[in-house]
Amino acid sequence: MHNSMPLPIWKRTLAVIAITVWMVWAYVRLMPPSFLIRHGQLIAAHYDGWSFKNLAYSDVVKLYETRNLFMHLMPYIHNRIEYPVITGLFMTLTALGHGLGTYFAITFVVFWLIALLIYFLMERLVPSQAIYFAVLPLLMVYGLLNWDMLGIGFMVVAWYLYQRQSYIPSAILFAFGVFTKLFPIFFLPFIVAELWRKRQGKLLGRMVLAFFATSLVINVPFALGNLKNWAYFFTYNAGRGLGADIYANEWVHGISISAANFFSLGMVVLATLYFMWRVYRGGRVIQATALTFTVFLFVNKVYSPQYTLWVFVLAILAEWPVWTYITIALAGLVDYVNSFTVLYLLSAKSTGAGWYVGHVFFVGVLYRYVTLAIAGIGAGIAESISSPAKRSRGITHVV
Repeated sequence: MHNSMPLPIWKRTLAVIAITVWMVWAYVRLMPPSFLIRHGQLIAAHYDGWSFKNLAYSDVVKLYETRNLFMHLMPYIHNRIEYPVITGLFMTLTALGHGLGTYFAITFVVFWLIALLIYFLMERLVPSQAIYFAVLPLLMVYGLLNWDMLGIGFMVVAWYLYQRQSYIPSAILFAFGVFTKLFPIFFLPFIVAELWRKRQGKLLGRMVLAFFATSLVINVPFALGNLKNWAYFFTYNAGRGLGADIYANEWVHGISISAANFFSLGMVVLATLYFMWRVYRGGRVIQATALTFTVFLFVNKVYSPQYTLWVFVLAILAEWPVWTYITIALAGLVDYVNSFTVLYLLSAKSTGAGWYVGHVFFVGVLYRYVTLAIAGIGAGIAESISSPAKRSRGITHVV
């Protein structure tokens, strides 16, 4: 991995300013106006129409009301939440202030600090690429849409610690990441393959033990307190309907939820096994993770727009070609506008909704998937050309 080299002060200053601008812009844009708030609580009945129309929807805002966060219930024990435990705890703790405004402001400050932390760690991991995380505007549209920044933060810190050979703390942080947003789990099989290749079985065993011990500490109290509520994240996603993406569209019909689950799982398992083999033969963990996650985005039955932020971060960490960052960022912006435009037209029962769905929306969806395919294929080709140099850089860990 790259040696830690000081970057020009102007570049670091630009990055901090850009991240701050995007996050402040997101906060100002997403904070509901006063007529949607009464006694510190969101008037949920009118929120969707306003937020979709103004491209200002946020799960962080809406779920404050719809998940009863203002009631300060014990998460999972007395309150059912469709997210893993760390996210549920974070949602609950940030809601302990006085009303929606304080809750959203706390979330904004924490996520802004996480975004800065991600950038500074990227400076050490991929110094020539880190600036693209800051200057490209995906943080503005996705930084406060959901709780993804929290999971991405844990993931990047865990990966940084792994690269520093701080293996047990890395395993612990990966557990926190997995039970924040699940997606950091894509790192784990490739770390196993790399350590197995290096004949570090004892170290691998200690990491596995640390990961599962941390996972038990995080989850067991809530599973014992209310198993049904704790398991809702798993049951909700298993039974979740097909999104208007690769399965439910103009060209694919009649796919059952169980068939979509089975197909998605099968494709991800095959991709994981293939890239584990590549890592075992000397490939890079981060490249395998980024490409496997891209496969997952193709075949998953639901594609929430903010998932693009994850592949964007992984692409930068994997040092994909710069043009792929720009392509992914542009696709993320188009996807954001396209997704919330169709939601507004449908919720407003607009006469143009049917035309938009039939003639525009699925073109935007197709553009998303074509973009992911081109970026992933381009990254794979670039890796095959430059992989010896990248592997040799991997010998020196960050300091």
